[in-house]
Amino acid sequence: MKKLLSTLLVLLLVSSAMTPAAIYAAEEQNDNEPLIGTVEEETATPEKVEGQEEKVEAEGKLAEEEQLTEETTPSLEEQSTVEAQYVTVPQKLADIPNSFWAKNEVMQLVEIGAINGYPDGEFRPALTISVGQSTNLLKGALQLPEAPYQPIFKDVSEKSSFAAGVFSTYKAGIFKGKKDGTFGVAEPLTREMMASALVNAFHLKDTGEAITFKDWDKISEAHRENVKILAQHGITTGREDGTYDPKAVVNRVTFAVMIHRALVMNNDIVAKDYTIETTQQSNFTLFRKEANFVQVTKGESPLYVRAEQPIKLTNTKTENFGVATDTIYSYKIGSHATLKVTVRKLTNGDEFVFSTLTNTDNAKVSVDLFQKQLGVTNFRLYRYDRFPISKNSNDVFGYDSSSYPTGMMRFMTNDQLAGDRMVGQAYRSKQLVKTYDNGGASYMRDLQAEYEALSYIWLGTDLISYYTLNSQGQDIVDTWYMDSNERLFKTDDAMNKWMIETAANYKKRNNWYTAEGPYNKMATTTEPMPKSYQGFGRNLLLVKEDRALVLYKEQGDRYFANLVKNSFISLQKFKGDKTYWETEVTSTYLQGLYDIHAPFIDTRFNEQIALFYYNSGAEFEIPNYKEPLRNYADLIVSQRTNNNVIRVSRDSYYIPDYFPIKQNVTTHTSMNHLLGGMNILLMAYNEFGDAKYLETATAIVTALSIEKDKWIRSNGDIWYRVNKEGQFAGTDYQHLTLEDLIQSYRLWKDIDPTYLYVLEEMIASKAGYLSTNQFGYTMKIKNGLEAIDMLHYLPEGPLYTDAL
Repeated sequence: MKKLLSTLLVLLLVSSAMTPAAIYAAEEQNDNEPLIGTVEEETATPEKVEGQEEKVEAEGKLAEEEQLTEETTPSLEEQSTVEAQYVTVPQKLADIPNSFWAKNEVMQLVEIGAINGYPDGEFRPALTISVGQSTNLLKGALQLPEAPYQPIFKDVSEKSSFAAGVFSTYKAGIFKGKKDGTFGVAEPLTREMMASALVNAFHLKDTGEAITFKDWDKISEAHRENVKILAQHGITTGREDGTYDPKAVVNRVTFAVMIHRALVMNNDIVAKDYTIETTQQSNFTLFRKEANFVQVTKGESPLYVRAEQPIKLTNTKTENFGVATDTIYSYKIGSHATLKVTVRKLTNGDEFVFSTLTNTDNAKVSVDLFQKQLGVTNFRLYRYDRFPISKNSNDVFGYDSSSYPTGMMRFMTNDQLAGDRMVGQAYRSKQLVKTYDNGGASYMRDLQAEYEALSYIWLGTDLISYYTLNSQGQDIVDTWYMDSNERLFKTDDAMNKWMIETAANYKKRNNWYTAEGPYNKMATTTEPMPKSYQGFGRNLLLVKEDRALVLYKEQGDRYFANLVKNSFISLQKFKGDKTYWETEVTSTYLQGLYDIHAPFIDTRFNEQIALFYYNSGAEFEIPNYKEPLRNYADLIVSQRTNNNVIRVSRDSYYIPDYFPIKQNVTTHTSMNHLLGGMNILLMAYNEFGDAKYLETATAIVTALSIEKDKWIRSNGDIWYRVNKEGQFAGTDYQHLTLEDLIQSYRLWKDIDPTYLYVLEEMIASKAGYLSTNQFGYTMKIKNGLEAIDMLHYLPEGPLYTDAL
């Protein structure tokens, strides 16, 4: 046998030896092997270490293990006359710390490339090893040459990750296969089978020494001689009670220790004494159980899925949205759960990773996504909770149980930025659906829990981050993160300001992202609302990232550009193949007034989305970004033909706020919707030059001029709405309507100044009301008043980021 240490390469990274081919999905298995494979060693059924009791510290770290009771590991002096080598290394396997009893044997086998950990960074010493796994271990330890595949074993396919080890050890005469035409790859390796494998592998000979065990007659005749030879060479001494226990199964660490002893005994390696440095970790708990793995993505930072249940890839598809391409991986987890992983690759190279676990059974299911960041020499997690959120837990109806993302991880390689990753929380919810007699439906999520999905461990220069989706049964669990090879924020100050702003405005900042769009706390006047009032839905006004767009234009931070691009995709997926955006949640307020339910067209939503496209579509290269403006303007114009207007005179009218899809009813007109729709018509007229847009806008402003005095309340504020009977009611928004009035003034000033006096009088009245009550203003109000030379109307009071 060749000397193994003629040239030894010290492997700094356990996972660097893994290849995508070593991970294979269930559909590739048809040879009675375990459903999902791993790295060099395939998995089998967990068993306790032979006579070894595992101890776990309270924080989940693996404590110092007891020695194998069958024998004590020989000292370094006993193993070799050559002076021992002492080595200090960083921790490379999550469950092999410095306190582990067999750290020297395991780490040296890792160093010479004989063994590797699982993709998640664990070695899992207590798990039973299968025959197939043992072939891969021996192939690596002995550096056996590759052997061609032969279709001679019924349980070994050419695609099997056992194939390389099986045929290399078969050719070397270590394993011979079984009489029934199988190799037995999935069978657990027993102690007597281990003896034969090691004797054959190291060409051990009978020394003539008499050896016997109390249970000699229980050792199979085919293995009895090899058990004796293995004991003659001191590689095994049997159990403390004088038995060999031949039928007992072998665990991973036992087999590793035996291989190591054989290598030292044969002078193929010089034993080393390792000091393993303590690694950094956060919220990390050893999985330790038998696990199934699939590799989702390739590249230098591969993404994996881990679960106890079998994992089967059911579908992969790609969707192109212009600003990004989605690759969607769908998996079946066990028998009743599904996992959808969406990797959204933006045109700038950055990625969103969205994960959704849907469990239709009552049983609990846990799935981990984990990703390896290679070559990390330093890193830091900038947490959002450095900036606490002030909440009123007694405010039941307005209380929002959600918060903000976990934080941003920054990876460094030799003092150079390797990447930024914004990490969200995990959200566990139940899907609520209310259907109506005429075919309509309303959708809501009942948020059960928000929790921190992230944990991580630093192994050598591999930083492995895990994102855990814990289902309690009959629920949905979502989590997300955003990756970039560049800085997401130009400065740390910009990042901190965003985190502070998110804490202060957590109800109006998107935090629960999914591949289908963000979920936000819905008003309690929506249905189906859960008893907890923690109903979350896709609010169209928040699907579009207005605040991110403003900050991107002001600061140019990459993070905000990515949020804006993502919002275009969410809007496109929400709309589907329809021309307009329809709601998916029923307002009980509107239901009570008009008996309408979802779906319906909310004019304010469509107006704001049209503006979002129009104001940013060109900058972000959105195809046909002007079409939402045209489509919505056409929709407003069509309402006169449809007789869906509130008439003030023969040639003047208001457009209602809402257009029911399933019912025929005229709703009310609120001032903010009225102004927003009129402004869209004026913008469409400026953009496309079609006279019908100006004609409809004129009909609206004429109606407003006729009823100006009715709209202005005695306290100077504006009434919120008017119905088709001409009745005014409701308290207006604090700032929003003033922003709209200012924009209307700016547009009419350039088109037709005839009605500017009406708009100025309403601006003055609304601004005076805000000043009187010290309700303050927004920056949009200040900039708008300055643009129309009316800064003297600026309301007194505080400055607000968002309109109230």
